[in-house]
Amino acid sequence: MKRYAVVHEKYPREVVLLRGNGCSWGRCAFCDYFHDRHPNVMENVRFNRAVLEQVTGACGALQVIDSASFNELPMDTLFDLCALCETRNIKTIILEQHWMFRGNNPRIKAMFARIGVACKFILGLESFDEAFRENFLNKCVGSVEPAEMARHYDWVNLLCAVRGQTFAMIAEDIETALAHFERVTVNMFIPNASSVLRDDALGWLFYESLLFQRIRKDPRVEILDILDDRAPDRLGGVGYPKGEET
Repeated sequence: MKRYAVVHEKYPREVVLLRGNGCSWGRCAFCDYFHDRHPNVMENVRFNRAVLEQVTGACGALQVIDSASFNELPMDTLFDLCALCETRNIKTIILEQHWMFRGNNPRIKAMFARIGVACKFILGLESFDEAFRENFLNKCVGSVEPAEMARHYDWVNLLCAVRGQTFAMIAEDIETALAHFERVTVNMFIPNASSVLRDDALGWLFYESLLFQRIRKDPRVEILDILDDRAPDRLGGVGYPKGEET
């Protein structure tokens, strides 16, 4: 699996996919990333150091992804990231957290601020439609207004082209995200080991829509999809098998 890449478009940054000992929630219906884990903390620390060695600091920004929340990475990896930011002149670090860890975000931001690094947090929300998000995707976010979410997070991830969604739901999610958050990532669902299915017809409808034409070049929006060439973004192929289109 590809674990390092450089993104040159829209928001230039380096991206790494690190490893921890698992997601404490681990019951999202659509996810199989929780298999990317190891029970030995020090093995994960060594593994992550090998990934982080590839970071050059050329963009001044680093996005850190793992199969859980940033808060669940080994503490030694957190220290390694602080040292990396200082030695590679990284001024912005982008981290992803589940809603349940929002209370830890100020502490993490303050820690990076002490070394002159701005911290952006991404909320892995998937949808603002509460019934779909909680009853079908099983995200365990609960009933929360978008404005409250944006008090704790800067960016938001959405999941689209899932069987059970409608185009109206996708459009509403994207408009809500743009109204409340700095940036939005639209993840077109890729079939995996879960029982959730991709809705190819809905994906086609999205790519043919005026909405897609309006947002495809918006610097605030990244649309990720390795199954359709119309998607403008790839995140450098991070998270997918090596050899996938980057």
